[in-house]
Amino acid sequence: MDNILTQQEAMLRSGQISEVDYTLKLKLEKGSQDYEGETTVRFLYNGGKKGKLKVDFVSKKIEILWINGKEETNYEKKESALFLPGELLAEGKNELKIKYKNFFDHSGSGFHKFTDPSDKAEYMHTDFEPFEAHRLFPSFDQPDLKATYELEITGPSEWTYIHNTVPKSEETQGNYKNIKFNKTKKFSTYLFSLIVGPYAVWEDKAGEIPLRIFCRKSLSKYMDAENLFAITKEAFGFLQEYFGVPYPYGKYDQIFVPEFNMGAMENVGAVTFSESYIFRGPRIYSEYLNRANTVYHEMVHMWFGNLVTMKWWNDLWLNESFADYLSYYSMSNGKIFPDALEHFYVREEWAYREDQLSTTHPIAGKAENTLEAISNFDGISYSKGASVLRQLMYYVGEEKFRDAMRLYFKRHAEKNTVLNDFLSCMSETSGIDIRGWSKEWLETTGVNTLSPVRQNGRLFLYQGPSATNGLLRTHALQASLFREKNGVLEEVWKKRVLVKGKETLLEENYTGEADLLLLNTEDFAYAKTYLSKESLPILKRSLHTLKDRFSRRVVWGSLWQMVRDAELAPKEFLELALDQGLKEPDLSVRNSHILTKALTVIDNYIPEAEKRNWSDKLNKIAKEKSLLAQNPEQEQILWFRILENTSKSPEQLSYLKELLDQKKSIPGIAMDQERRWVILSRLSAYGDPESSKRIEEETSKDNTDLGAKKAFLARISFPDPKTKKESWERFLKPKEGDSTDFLRYGMRGFQWNHQKQLLISYTDSYFNSVISVYETRDPHFASAFGHMMFPSFEPNPNLLKRTQEFLDQNKKLPELLKKDLQQQRDDIQRTLKVLEKYKN
Repeated sequence: MDNILTQQEAMLRSGQISEVDYTLKLKLEKGSQDYEGETTVRFLYNGGKKGKLKVDFVSKKIEILWINGKEETNYEKKESALFLPGELLAEGKNELKIKYKNFFDHSGSGFHKFTDPSDKAEYMHTDFEPFEAHRLFPSFDQPDLKATYELEITGPSEWTYIHNTVPKSEETQGNYKNIKFNKTKKFSTYLFSLIVGPYAVWEDKAGEIPLRIFCRKSLSKYMDAENLFAITKEAFGFLQEYFGVPYPYGKYDQIFVPEFNMGAMENVGAVTFSESYIFRGPRIYSEYLNRANTVYHEMVHMWFGNLVTMKWWNDLWLNESFADYLSYYSMSNGKIFPDALEHFYVREEWAYREDQLSTTHPIAGKAENTLEAISNFDGISYSKGASVLRQLMYYVGEEKFRDAMRLYFKRHAEKNTVLNDFLSCMSETSGIDIRGWSKEWLETTGVNTLSPVRQNGRLFLYQGPSATNGLLRTHALQASLFREKNGVLEEVWKKRVLVKGKETLLEENYTGEADLLLLNTEDFAYAKTYLSKESLPILKRSLHTLKDRFSRRVVWGSLWQMVRDAELAPKEFLELALDQGLKEPDLSVRNSHILTKALTVIDNYIPEAEKRNWSDKLNKIAKEKSLLAQNPEQEQILWFRILENTSKSPEQLSYLKELLDQKKSIPGIAMDQERRWVILSRLSAYGDPESSKRIEEETSKDNTDLGAKKAFLARISFPDPKTKKESWERFLKPKEGDSTDFLRYGMRGFQWNHQKQLLISYTDSYFNSVISVYETRDPHFASAFGHMMFPSFEPNPNLLKRTQEFLDQNKKLPELLKKDLQQQRDDIQRTLKVLEKYKN
């Protein structure tokens, strides 16, 4: 796989090339698997007559290539690039023009094409981050060679064509339409956008900014455009004022596209979203909030990432950390989701997990090439970076933090930046030299652990060092002391604390006994926090009496970190979850911090012999609670999910089947299409003899692409050697038309923990084939295969040993595979540590 650009190549090229602009002409046909293109690239060149100039380009066929008006054949073509001899180029202005044919992509990236099985409508979309624009047009595909783009497109007249700008002219002749779009502002190649198809559209305005929402016609009945427009307007209202720079790109489109690999992508003025955000039935509050957060996140990128862009992918955090934090912060200043920062606390668990893996990296990381850049789209660049920015805002103050953002945009608009550019702006506005803070936080790895200690009449907190490098850091945070009075936990005091070194004194003459000291209330610091063992009896009695919801979240978050670190017995967590947890009044807290975590503990951290017992307990509770007619709809959704997830015995599965057949019902729960597929997949996984027939019947009722994908998942779930073998072979050698997204659904159905005897032979198959998958398939497919097909159905010392030996014996693994396997190994080690410590 040579479809990679190295940082060294990019630096060399940006030294030779400047003032780039692109003119693109594309012709699309209905029913075709390829398209015609003609691209003209104008640029200034100062590379001398020596060497070769690399132009990134993946193409089916180059028909003609001109340099400065003259047809040339003296160039080298490789899989993903052209190399132009220096002697063909002029010093100063140059024009490269290429006429070509190209295939559509089916990986979700590049120029992806999809046919809707329900109405045979065709849809296309681009997705270019970090290094895919050259799949559509020849380009200098790196973030610091910003350019303008002028697009002309000809295609079927019934299709809609969406680009970064609005059309300046449009002509229809017969069955074809020709559209010329306005020239764009300057931005990086990965932000170029083209979306095509017979989309349904909704229109509105945010002040003077035209807003549009698009989705494919067959999903339009599910689109709640009014809600999404309300969120969009609120975001614009806050961000334009906060950043001190009006929205720079004229119009704002949000397009929900099929088979998208990520949650969303911040293309200039034309944001693409996964269709998973089109809710086909009622959801719980946190899911609505997460969707709104994605809307905010992509809008923050219009400034952080699009207007000002990192020079190279090692500073990806200058895009993602800011978008991640400022989206939650902005929402918390609005009226629709004012509790957003509590949900940010939930998201930080991603950062804590990844920062404790051997694959962690500094927030200001390194990316030697574009493939390594893909691996940096992780919990460090997003969630840890965001958390550290929250800490910085608390440290310097909200106004000074905001003023630094305003200075940053004023100084660097339409330019590219590096870490030091941000630090300079923050230092100037805050009056504090932020470089020392950067060295401590942005340029190191690992997470500290803060624990409360009572000793010799003193109350203090202890800072544990990062596990791998022994670092102690400075933390600004809040600590709160609660005392139990008449069975109720009441706040005694709340303090702002600056933590330095191993010990930080909180009270000199401490006489409390039945107290709960809670560290990092309101979550200003990036640090794991523990609870003292002495406070556990108090929590078992009175946790639900804590009035402040955010404080209850922090309690449960601390308990969870203690379980993962083998500092709290998993059974103690489960006992607390099934008692105090059920008294938790807030459904979001109950879902994210209690019930979801209880399921994870049962699946991973208790001995095999006890899993069914705990699962049965949770199943019984879910069944009983779900039959309470007075429950609100969101609570019913939550209990149904737990019920389905814990149904394993014949009796439990039989109850699901009765729900499916509507012989029994749960108040407020409609047996809609999504729930039907969920139940069918579980029945199939547990070998229900009727499942094959039922899947076929369901497929005939659900003729959508999602129906086909969920049917594929359900079929592969069946515990049958022939089914597993055929699906494994199909993952490795897909059938024509199998998209990456379709195959991902199949992978989700392949491994079920209770099928381990059937799956054990695939351990060898996995290690024998995984290198080839990462070397030959697109990164999204490879990573899905690497994670979902890894034999994690039974973490044990043998699998740990096998994984380590594979890493030791294959020193030149693809970087993405090496990282994925190291993470699998680390997860097994952590699981085994907990199981070993609490095996009795």
